[in-house]
Amino acid sequence: MKLTSLLLLLCAVAPTAWGWSNHTVGSYLALQALPEVQDAPQVAVEPLEAFLGAQYPAIVELLEQQEAFAREHFAQYPSRPDNLKLPAAPADNLRHAFLMALRINPQIHLAMVIQPLPGQDLPQREHLKADQVMVAQTLSPWNRQRFIVLADGEPVSALAVLASAADEPDYGHDINLFSDNPGEVAALYGFGPQSFGDERFEYSSQAPFHMGFFHENPVVYAAAGFLARSWPDWRAYQYMGLARLAFATGHPYWGYRFLGWGLHHVQDLTQPYHAKPLPGVELASMLLMEGKALAGYGDDKLAAVERVATRHMEVEKYQAAWLYRLLRGGQQVHPMLQAYVDTAEDGVYPPYSVDYLREVVSAQSAAAGAGFDEAIGQWLATAPATNSFSAGNQVQREDYDHPLLNQQLFQLLGHFGAHSRNFVRAGLGK
Repeated sequence: MKLTSLLLLLCAVAPTAWGWSNHTVGSYLALQALPEVQDAPQVAVEPLEAFLGAQYPAIVELLEQQEAFAREHFAQYPSRPDNLKLPAAPADNLRHAFLMALRINPQIHLAMVIQPLPGQDLPQREHLKADQVMVAQTLSPWNRQRFIVLADGEPVSALAVLASAADEPDYGHDINLFSDNPGEVAALYGFGPQSFGDERFEYSSQAPFHMGFFHENPVVYAAAGFLARSWPDWRAYQYMGLARLAFATGHPYWGYRFLGWGLHHVQDLTQPYHAKPLPGVELASMLLMEGKALAGYGDDKLAAVERVATRHMEVEKYQAAWLYRLLRGGQQVHPMLQAYVDTAEDGVYPPYSVDYLREVVSAQSAAAGAGFDEAIGQWLATAPATNSFSAGNQVQREDYDHPLLNQQLFQLLGHFGAHSRNFVRAGLGK
């Protein structure tokens, strides 16, 4: 019995631009507990071209080493076409050649900006709008964010650079890279057809680089092999190597920025819906739903897919709205805020390695998926509709008094914080 259509449909509707909402906010909170970052000296803003020009031979060597390792190590890794290799001598458009060699979207803006925490904006500074920071996609989630412009050479805190960079991979790094996507690089990068996500929606083409379903039953992979074609761990590996090179050669601004890019992919996998395609549904139930659908009774399958997509989206909105309310209200002591900064569990995990995302982060999130999904379902069954008006013509306000859901949420945000710090420690050589 085939599961392919069920899982294809599920992955087509899964929200892919979420992963605990704005990564910058969570990164500020998690990394303020890390003295190596909090107490680091300010760094000077530097254009990417300056780093590339100064360290070009070392960058060429690093990318070749990474490519050789990736071909041997990462499952179903699509080898980089040889014509994308950086040439021995720098090309005229150094930035474009570098982005092509990394196989990320060469249209990204790479704006020199930082994001402040909610409630800590600097209105006197020049700002960019969302469409000046990210390539074209659904901009509404980012319109409330503030992007403060930085000048070349300006000193800025290491934490601000790192935390701001952690949100950047959602600005278009991984959009339209597959052979059936539109754009100039779709036929050049060698990734083949988009493995999952709905190609009708531009932002969903980043899904295979931001989700990792690494812990499914072998029957699931046999029926839906496309689930194994995802590479968030490879992206984190690329950026970790670049960060270490930048730090080692005296380019700390790009060290922190590359480290933030890799951090994004770690944080994505702390969200159970990025690590499990159908949380809470056992294999037997999947087979039954698919069998009924093949017989012409597809209501159960469609309901399961809609349920997962809705729960994923709604819990991210719940968490983000609550966090923004706390920060804008100036609250400094709260269980959610404490979850991000609690370092008690940092040392219980194995040392960071190239397999950490797959074997530790994703495995932990996949195991938590069923309980988290159930708690969200119970909350949604009892929560008031927050987007409608009551009889008194007042918006019904969420009170966030949902102990079962909150317990699960705080635990997962604790994982977000611990894995963020462990990744950053590794990047800094600590």
